[in-house]
Amino acid sequence: MKFSLSGRIIEVAYKYCKMSIDEFIKMAGEIGYDAVELRRTQISEKTTPEELQQIKEASQKYNVGISRIPACSVKDDASMKELEKYADMAVELNCPYLAIGFETTQWAQRAADYLKERDLSIAIQVHTDGPFESPELALKTLKEIDRDNFGLMFDPANYFVRRIDYVKAVEQLKDYIFIVSVQCLAEASPDDAHAEEERGFYYKRHLLGQPGGMDFQAVFDAVKKIGFDGYVTVIEPISEVMESRELAKHMYEQLKKMTA
Repeated sequence: MKFSLSGRIIEVAYKYCKMSIDEFIKMAGEIGYDAVELRRTQISEKTTPEELQQIKEASQKYNVGISRIPACSVKDDASMKELEKYADMAVELNCPYLAIGFETTQWAQRAADYLKERDLSIAIQVHTDGPFESPELALKTLKEIDRDNFGLMFDPANYFVRRIDYVKAVEQLKDYIFIVSVQCLAEASPDDAHAEEERGFYYKRHLLGQPGGMDFQAVFDAVKKIGFDGYVTVIEPISEVMESRELAKHMYEQLKKMTA
């Protein structure tokens, strides 16, 4: 497996990142990550050719790949035209995966067909709400789209907060998992100051590898069993209690142990 670090770990309130892209990619490489996943605050339709070249040069300089970039929501001919720019950027960065939004199966298929011509794939994050919020619904959606370059960024945490067996889901979704993402949570009491809530279930951020949190060792045992050998992407948000570099290093070390 290859390890990737999301820019979410340095992103402040979904508005900006506290490091330049060069600094971020350099940090990831120094820790040992194989790649980075870029956020919309780092690359978007507003990215200039000069800025794209800077990302490419940093990727090459620090020998760190780009695993996935965000793209647009595909819903009409205008947005398909916009998708072309994201595809151009992905090709320039040698990035294999894009994240898209879509309103209908037909538009998802059109996007996948176009990207296949560019040797690119779509990896959609498993998330609460929407067409991938349970393994059963995800399978239904994926079978309707029926494109071999349209798959999932499997996020166990989003199934955890829905009280879905996220380890069993690995086997259920094995044919469609392109990326495995990691953000660790634990159940919390309603009066916990750090608790968040999803449909009556309370949870909080938890340090990977510490007792009491999600069982990611079981996740990786299941992932190995299905023969997965792709990107494992750390998507932890910026931490209130730990510096981003320290958290990124901790996550990398834990992932190396769990996937050994």
